[in-house]
Amino acid sequence: MAVLMPGWTRTRLTAALITIAALVLVPLAVKGVAWQAERETRQRLFQRGSHSLAYGTDETITTLQQQLRDNPREFAPHIALAHTYLQKVRETGDPSLYTKVESLLNSAEKIDGQQPDLFATRGILALARHDFAGALKLGKQALILDTENPQYYGIVADAQIELGKYDEAIKSLQTMVEHRPDFSSYSRIAYARELYGDPEGAMEAMQFAIDAGGPVPENISWAYVQLGNLSFGMGNLDEAGRNYDLALQRVENYPAALAGQARVATATGDLRRAASLYQQAFDRVPLAEYAIALGDVYTKLGDEPAAQRQYDLVKAIDQLLSTNGVNTDMETALFFADHNIDLPQSLVKARAAYAAHPSVHAADALAWTLYRTGNYAEAQTYATEALKLSSYDSLKLFHAGMIANALGQHDQAQAYLQQALNLNPHFSLLWSDLAQTTLKQLTSTGATQEGQ
Repeated sequence: MAVLMPGWTRTRLTAALITIAALVLVPLAVKGVAWQAERETRQRLFQRGSHSLAYGTDETITTLQQQLRDNPREFAPHIALAHTYLQKVRETGDPSLYTKVESLLNSAEKIDGQQPDLFATRGILALARHDFAGALKLGKQALILDTENPQYYGIVADAQIELGKYDEAIKSLQTMVEHRPDFSSYSRIAYARELYGDPEGAMEAMQFAIDAGGPVPENISWAYVQLGNLSFGMGNLDEAGRNYDLALQRVENYPAALAGQARVATATGDLRRAASLYQQAFDRVPLAEYAIALGDVYTKLGDEPAAQRQYDLVKAIDQLLSTNGVNTDMETALFFADHNIDLPQSLVKARAAYAAHPSVHAADALAWTLYRTGNYAEAQTYATEALKLSSYDSLKLFHAGMIANALGQHDQAQAYLQQALNLNPHFSLLWSDLAQTTLKQLTSTGATQEGQ
């Protein structure tokens, strides 16, 4: 089955970061203490970044709030304000806004509980909280009420991808682009092609998205960052840097672009510049991925106290996400596994993530966590599954190579590691050097054996 665009065909698919949605239940006796801790953490993390990427979003929120005050029984402003808060989360990283979205949707349901936009917006919220099974159900409910809305197919496709339902996702994306070839559909197709190992096709589709234009300026900067990330994954550092620069030209100090520039600086060995750029990105939107990357840079620089401060921030952000309905099981499992933190708990989280949504990314996370806990044979089962769609991902190939090496499968290990480094010799600050060292050892051992 091919994902089509008007006038041409390709067969590729992709996926996003994946986690499981789960609420942390706080015992009644400590609820007040927990709420106070959450508020203090939120203030500490978001006081600097909460207004830096407004792009007019705050003004839109004010206008819609006034509309609701004037017409509290009107359905449309509830949905519009919910969507605006979701955009605000993109701009600030503040997950506490999800509770405002949920409250608005509950109020809208009392006005008209059978509007397709209500189910669709709940589906978007479920995706944001990483409740992919719930999002799929809600997206399908919206489609039952309105089969012609392309955005509803997008919600369904996003959920299907994260649940590992790739053939079904392709069909949903096909229908979506046939209904409306726009930024939303083209960017999803780009996302789709990457997963199946077609970075050139992904870049082509993302350029179509840029040309089509997005509903807000941040969307175009985001698209340029995706182009940069695709170039980086192919080892094209100069091209990656140019795309990150284009993102910054659209939106000044765009955090994802700053983080992209930091990756390029890391790859070229300019760790001090990388640290500065990651710090700037985090100051604007305090995401765990920026804190992890900054901590890894500090580790490489030999500044362990600074690195530990960043890793502690990751844990604080994870707790804040949990208390607002978002669970980061897969990301936390990888973070713990990469940094040798509570490996038994890492494995519990990785297994839970895979059970909830058995995608190739969840399989890879479980494979790596099993490897780090010494379960090599089981790890290989999931590493093989992680590569079932494509072997065009350096990190997945590295994981598979290290697992094969641990099992004594040296030829296979050498092949995987060579592929990983051929794709991108700078794929990971943590692991690229180990990949190089292990490959040299395997090559040397192989040459010695051949000479005997």
